[in-house]
Amino acid sequence: MKIINLPTDLLRTFVTVVEVEGFTKAADILGRTQPAISLQVQRLEQLVGHKLILRVGKNVSLTEQGESLTVYARQILRLNDIAIARFEPRNKGEVIRVGLPLDYAVNLLQEKLTEIIIKHPELRIEIRCDLSRNLIELLRKNEIDIAVALFEGNDQQFLFQNWTEQPTWVGAQKFTPNVDQEIPLVVHPHGCVYRERMITALKLAGLRWRIAFSSPGIGALQKAVSDGLGLSCLTEPTLQKNMVSYSIKDELPALEPLHIGLFARQAQLGSEGYVIIDQIENTFSNKLNY
Repeated sequence: MKIINLPTDLLRTFVTVVEVEGFTKAADILGRTQPAISLQVQRLEQLVGHKLILRVGKNVSLTEQGESLTVYARQILRLNDIAIARFEPRNKGEVIRVGLPLDYAVNLLQEKLTEIIIKHPELRIEIRCDLSRNLIELLRKNEIDIAVALFEGNDQQFLFQNWTEQPTWVGAQKFTPNVDQEIPLVVHPHGCVYRERMITALKLAGLRWRIAFSSPGIGALQKAVSDGLGLSCLTEPTLQKNMVSYSIKDELPALEPLHIGLFARQAQLGSEGYVIIDQIENTFSNKLNY
């Protein structure tokens, strides 16, 4: 059987086109002409024997085979870049911009990134916290390099790794939910995936609800729940000891699972970025027992 080798330069071009959603932008980043980028993608398609990218005008989209190859291409480039970094000096002074979500394990992730900063003082890490949908938009605008964000499960543009976790209804030990009355909710502002999950589930179940407390910060939300202001939905990393979990046994509707994504602009990440990515992956693997 003939073994086909996938050249890393073709894979890097392919991933860059996927990340910036265009051949011209990819050409600018990689320092090539747009026709050269097109030829490299065509060469890769010939090697794998499948169409990978569909072009409609200036818009590009991935085929099913393209989505599959994206996963493997990122892994191959990661190993390549880490291996090369062993023989090259670090690019000191370059800032790595990291986005963390307000609505998912921000304290846990911030703690782990602080450990990296202490262990690797030569790295310059800039942390920004925001709603998940805002972080993905910042990634698209090239205002951050790495992000952890909740997403709908179908975003392949910058997706590096993903996990799923089941949210649960939570309240204070002294709080008793009553589905026959308006259910007071403790939520993040509009745009939060948790908020959307709760309201959608209650609407589908025909239950009444009202916003009792809203805050962009997870600490304020956790305190509001603990104080008994209302119900919220959280996942295991953000639960606290004085909270009680509720389920369909308490006549509350089931909540849809959450998709947690690790996103990165891998085309310009550099070896230093993988130090952060490794820590985030290890954090989730240990916390979620994957």
